[in-house]
Amino acid sequence: MQSHHIAALVFALMALPAFIAAGWLGDGRLPVAGGSRGMTEGRRRALDGRLARLMRMVGIAMLAMAAGLGLWGGDQARVLALAAVMVVVVNGLAVAMLVAVFRARRDGGGTGG
Repeated sequence: MQSHHIAALVFALMALPAFIAAGWLGDGRLPVAGGSRGMTEGRRRALDGRLARLMRMVGIAMLAMAAGLGLWGGDQARVLALAAVMVVVVNGLAVAMLVAVFRARRDGGGTGG
């Protein structure tokens, strides 16, 4: 097994926590919005569902990186381009998660902030 195949396997394994967290969010076991004042149960579930979907997308991006690394591990230019795309995608998804939480807390809250 070549070193880029081992790196691809590591990336694939690192995607598992994203899928586990997405499952927990979807089931309501991670109360991200639990401390938000005035947020209804429906809004909390909607936020959890949105965050679960974004976490699944992070996991898929990491699996795509693992697949690309496994296929193109010998081509340094392709791996560099793939890594740059992954950084942009995952950080974009992280920003989308933050925006979703801030919007839900702002829209769900009644008085204070």
